[in-house]
Amino acid sequence: MNKNTETILEKLRDKKVGIFADDSNLFHAFRKNGWRVDFKKLKKLFSNYCDLRFINYHLAVPDKDDENFSRTEKFINKIGKDVVLKKKDLKYISVGTKKDRVVKKADVDVEIVLDVVRNIDKLDFVIIMSGDSDYLELKNYVVYDKRKKILFMGYEENMAWELRQCLHIYLNRIKEFISL
Repeated sequence: MNKNTETILEKLRDKKVGIFADDSNLFHAFRKNGWRVDFKKLKKLFSNYCDLRFINYHLAVPDKDDENFSRTEKFINKIGKDVVLKKKDLKYISVGTKKDRVVKKADVDVEIVLDVVRNIDKLDFVIIMSGDSDYLELKNYVVYDKRKKILFMGYEENMAWELRQCLHIYLNRIKEFISL
């Protein structure tokens, strides 16, 4: 682990922390990078630095007749012991002139924002596992309105430049401790 990452983790020392994970963002980054986070290992790592209250894992679940359902179910069964699953149905949107193509949408941004809002008073530090710049306004709420701290974690190649200006950890830099 590099010194900068260690310094950031030290900022969590003895703080009440909640992790809010965006599966849609993490899934696409995992596919690009070729490795996935082991949430049991992530939980262990962060528990060494802070009072980790929970990892809320937000994901959209495909319909049972979707070819990806069984893989999603397998993944849910694997991580379900180490996180609090926050599920919603995957959306299927017909597009094209003849509505002959279907786009799958798994946005959980609003659910994560509301989850943070509902839990912020019980925490000192919020960690958002996503590289999505949509969470920048959430940072403003956490820091300026609630006077709390926020940290972003994501794959380096998938983190928006706006979040790179905030307190952040690249998952790649702690891969040896958290990879599946």
